Amino acid sequence: MTEETVNAKSDELPESNLEQSTLKLALPAIGEMLMQTLLGFADMAMVGSLGATAIAAVGLSDMPMMTSMSFFASISVGTTALVARAIGAKKQDEANNVARQSLILTIIMSAVFVVLGLSLAVPIVKLMGAEPDVVPISASYFSINAWGFPFMIITMVMNGVLRGGGDTKTPMYINGISNIVNIVGNFFLIYQSRNIDINIPFLNKNISLFIPGAGWGVDGAGIATTFSRFVGFVIIMWILVKGRRFVRIDFKEKWRFDTLVIKRIFNIGIPAAVEQFLMRFGQLLFSRIVSSLGTVTFAAHRITMTAESLSFNAGFGFALAATTLVGQYLGAEKPKLAEKSGFIAVKMGAILMAIVGVFFFIWPDYFLRIFTDDKEIIDMGRICLRVVAISQPFLAAVMGFSGALRGAGDTRRVLVITLTGIWGIRLLLTYIFVIIFKWGLIGAWIAMSIDLIVRGILYFFMFRAGKWKHIKV
Repeated sequence: MTEETVNAKSDELPESNLEQSTLKLALPAIGEMLMQTLLGFADMAMVGSLGATAIAAVGLSDMPMMTSMSFFASISVGTTALVARAIGAKKQDEANNVARQSLILTIIMSAVFVVLGLSLAVPIVKLMGAEPDVVPISASYFSINAWGFPFMIITMVMNGVLRGGGDTKTPMYINGISNIVNIVGNFFLIYQSRNIDINIPFLNKNISLFIPGAGWGVDGAGIATTFSRFVGFVIIMWILVKGRRFVRIDFKEKWRFDTLVIKRIFNIGIPAAVEQFLMRFGQLLFSRIVSSLGTVTFAAHRITMTAESLSFNAGFGFALAATTLVGQYLGAEKPKLAEKSGFIAVKMGAILMAIVGVFFFIWPDYFLRIFTDDKEIIDMGRICLRVVAISQPFLAAVMGFSGALRGAGDTRRVLVITLTGIWGIRLLLTYIFVIIFKWGLIGAWIAMSIDLIVRGILYFFMFRAGKWKHIKV
């Protein structure tokens, strides 16, 4: 092994200074998510210049796309947990086989999605509550992204393979390159050809620079995103085929279904897939209620959600660290260190997200103006960002503890808490606050914050109970 991970320079997992080991895993993952968020920022900021209709079109097509990703959690979560256990137990061949089986499953399942996505684009965006002028734009954007869906999913699952062994740097680099491709593509495909005047003070002259452009608007953003996902797919497959990391996918070997490995993947992954589906579908219904408030209100909702993603990027990074360390320590039969690493990851994530939450509360306008100058949208988003700022440490607990439990293979308890929070609290309160009490967008965000606070507390007690230490995968 040549990879600079927590396992790279030693055959043993670290038993001291877990904070440093956690940071080694979390910081690249945070960097990766920040760059991934740039993709959303690039689309939202550039499309945002086209108006509220364009923003709503992108938002309405993104939600069902993200919901459909829940089905692939059955592969991604199971794969990451099994690879982490195999690497912790020093079973290299087993890790390779898990990666190979997950790739077979991902190719088959994502191909089915492309067919369904292209056939049902218009009904899907209508179901999301798109207004008549938004439907054709949103459906077209959805169809374009459907072509890139397999590339995105394969990259996601294969990145999970790398993370399972402690390599969070390579996924960061891949997403960085993909984001650069996406931003450049947006620049040339969204806008029409134009001249940009550049003032050079020390020469005391203006230079007019011609920028070619396709002028495809929202479709241009979709094409750029799809191509960037293809680039990420090519890079991750090249790395795994060449064996430049701790796992190798060898196409010269006989490729056949290994029913035992597939069963192990799904034993962990199916509850995770159900959990992700219930969460995504619940979020979809949540967005459906918000979209009933009108295009401008929904645009404000999407802008605020995108701004908030700056915070949960940190939570995602520490959740990945928890998943990897808990899985590897359990594979090495060191459950006490697995528990300690989980708590450390959550604590560090909560501190960082609380700091970001303070910035959200004090200076919300600065974050919102990244995406739009529309005063009405900013006025609505301001109070929502302040409300959700309070719940950021609890969101860190939700993400961190659920990541730790997934690393242990305890996905059934994660399913129970998600069902309780999203369906028993968020959707119920959103309906009461928005539909019955007529509180508007702020009511939806209050409901979401209450959900996060309750789930964070539940996860704390569940992880502390320690039943996850005895899960067999």
